[in-house]
Amino acid sequence: EQHWIKPAKKIVEPTREEIIKSARMYLALKNLMIRERAQAVTIRCLGGIPISTLGYPCLAFSRLNDLGLVGACEADMDSTLTMLQFTYAFGKPGFITDPLFDVSQNAVIHAHCLSPTRMDGPAGARAPFLIRTHRDDNKGASLEVELRVGQDITCAKLANLDTMLLSGGRITAIPDFDDRGCRTQIVTRVNDARRMLANWGSGVLGDDMMTLLHRVVFYGNHLDSVRDMAQLMGQKVLMEV
Repeated sequence: EQHWIKPAKKIVEPTREEIIKSARMYLALKNLMIRERAQAVTIRCLGGIPISTLGYPCLAFSRLNDLGLVGACEADMDSTLTMLQFTYAFGKPGFITDPLFDVSQNAVIHAHCLSPTRMDGPAGARAPFLIRTHRDDNKGASLEVELRVGQDITCAKLANLDTMLLSGGRITAIPDFDDRGCRTQIVTRVNDARRMLANWGSGVLGDDMMTLLHRVVFYGNHLDSVRDMAQLMGQKVLMEV
C-alpha cells in the first residue's frame, strides 16, 4: 500500500489484488536472497512461471534494483552481470530494455516492462510511475516509469564474460507506443543510428533474439570509466556505434 499503490500517479489496468500478488513476490525473493547471501536474482519470467498464481516479478525486481540489489528479467545472465558490475562501480541500477532503431530520427527507442524508479541510485528520488499490466499479455502488474528527459545515459551489455558492448546517448522524449511496445519507454539520441544498427552486437553475439535484444540503460555518461574498469578487469570494450 505505502510503497506502490499510494505513490502511483495512476493505476490503469490491474486490480488491487493483482498488485498485492505481484508485490508479494518481492518478499519471497528478498528472503531467498538473504538465505542464499545473493546480490542478484534473475527468473525466466515470460512463459516460465505460472503467472496466474504467482504474478509477474516486475514490481519485485524494480524494488530490488531501487535498493541497490539486482533483479533481472527473462533469465538474462548477461544483463544480470552487467547490472552487478555497474552497481558495484557506480551505485546505479540498470533498466533492461529491448532497443528499437528509428534511423529517421537518429534515435534508439528503449522499452521494457521492468524499470527501477530510483535510476540515480538508492538515495535518489523516485521517478513518477503508473501501475500497468505486463504488455505482452495484459496480465499481472508492471510499471510505466517516467524517466528523465535530457538525461545522459550509458547503454551496456557484458558478452561472453569478457567483452563489454557499450554506447552512449541522451534521453530526448518519452514516446507513446502503448499498442506496440513495453510499458516504460524512452527515446535516446545517438550519434549515428543507422551505423549502430549495422554494427549491432559488434560481431561477438549470437543470433538468438534474447541475446540480440537486451541492453541495459544506466543514468550518466560512464564511457571513460567503463573503459578504465575494463582494463583493470581484463575485459575488452566494443563500441556499438
